[in-house]
Amino acid sequence: MGARAWVEKWPVYRQLTGGDRLGRGAAAESARTAGLRPRTATADRVVKSVCPYCAVGCGQEVYVKDDRVVQIEGDPDSPISRGRLCPKGSATLQLTTGSARRHTVLHRRPHAADWEELDLATAMEMVADRVLATRAETFEWDSGDVRVRRTLGIASLGGATLDNEENYLIKKLLTALGVVQVENQARVCHSSTVAGLGTSFGRGGATTFMQDLQHSDCIVIQGSNFAEAHPVGFQWVMEAKARGATVIHVDPRYTRTSAVSDIYVPLRAGSDIAFLGGIINHVLTNEAYFRDYVLAYTNASTIIREDFRDTEDLDGLFSGLEEGTHHYKFDTWRYEGMDVVAASGARDQDFERRTGNEYSIRRAGRGESHGAGGASLGEGDPTRDPTLADPRCVFQILKRHYSRYTPEMVERVCGVPPELFAKVCDALVRNSGRDRTSAFAYAVGWTQHTVGSQYIRAASILQLLLGNIGRPGGGIQALRGHASIQGSSDIPTLFDLLPGYIPMPHAHADLDLDRFVRADAPRRATGATCARTSSAC
Repeated sequence: MGARAWVEKWPVYRQLTGGDRLGRGAAAESARTAGLRPRTATADRVVKSVCPYCAVGCGQEVYVKDDRVVQIEGDPDSPISRGRLCPKGSATLQLTTGSARRHTVLHRRPHAADWEELDLATAMEMVADRVLATRAETFEWDSGDVRVRRTLGIASLGGATLDNEENYLIKKLLTALGVVQVENQARVCHSSTVAGLGTSFGRGGATTFMQDLQHSDCIVIQGSNFAEAHPVGFQWVMEAKARGATVIHVDPRYTRTSAVSDIYVPLRAGSDIAFLGGIINHVLTNEAYFRDYVLAYTNASTIIREDFRDTEDLDGLFSGLEEGTHHYKFDTWRYEGMDVVAASGARDQDFERRTGNEYSIRRAGRGESHGAGGASLGEGDPTRDPTLADPRCVFQILKRHYSRYTPEMVERVCGVPPELFAKVCDALVRNSGRDRTSAFAYAVGWTQHTVGSQYIRAASILQLLLGNIGRPGGGIQALRGHASIQGSSDIPTLFDLLPGYIPMPHAHADLDLDRFVRADAPRRATGATCARTSSAC
């Protein structure tokens, strides 16, 4: 190479003599860099997909060449992510090209010490043979004098990264085989959500969608590090803030979510019930609730039976507790003038008589069935008091119950100073009502507590009092941690439900379709604020 050619290739020379005088582009570009082309430019086709990580649902464009994935980028046409991807979503290509991806099956034979590799076709044949053989050996047509048509020799444990179609096929296949033990990771992750929101609203999922947060006037994030765990979804919170919304973060830790919030509230871990209860008491005491909304869309005016007793009457317990089983009987919790039908359908008294088992169908852990429209009610019309003054109406019971959650109690239990607590109450009340709406967002910082359903139930009561459910910018956003936690519950790969939160027919009660329909027929949605306050639901 001559001296002239060498000088002309020198970046400084090109900077001084060319159009890139600042040396930020062509002047600094090497020949190798100039020859590079994006992998997307040579792709044969582009396939639309959804990111398989958290449940924001970011759209992706998958570029394919020679039937191999060569690049994955954000989909600019997605109304959810608008082309954005977080670090996990941006690294999705590693799922197909990463060195950790297995293309063979590892199998360890009985009593063997080491793994051996098998091809997928061989492994599929082995799985099918074992399933069919196990079903043939363990299938039961009858158990005693009851027709069951089941196998107890096969179980399934699903994960929440399964998409809806996979969940549906798994549920259909296993149900057809007579498999009873069908479970999913969603049961662990967001079971508190289903119990809290299903009881409150008749649906066990979030009451709003993430993009609607941009319309909120106040957003309370509690039990979540939203900014880091769901960074693309957090764009809607930041857009609300740019509009003037107040963002409140309540969390024991100071995180990136705290850093961009208008109000940060550190509280003691596990004290959320007292904090939320204090806000409810503030709303009720100062008559800051949305009265027209409460009368029209909740059961606050409904009269409860005369023999109901709250915790202050029974030393911390509600009426109806059975000492032997430690379960509540709900007879005293019923509305005046209306009978309650068990959420799972008619009780199988004959089954209890035959087995001597007091564990009735009603107590079989089927709170998820509330997701099909709320807890079942019987015939009749409940008695109401539109003035909300009757001491036995839900509103007055609620008011008495939450009167204990004073700012002093909140400070003692949560460690939150009264001034900071008052600031949160003021922001929520000021941004709720006829013309404004506030939203709550939470994640596993709530659900993974032993009393997680009570956290969510308390937030539901608060949002109903403020009129923030079912309106733009309002609601409760249950932030999911995997792509299809909600779908795994809706479809579902769970033993006790059919798609749409329809209770699974019970072997000892629903012996044919007609009996199943009759047993589960009286289903009408209830109001949301109930006599079972956050410490009992």
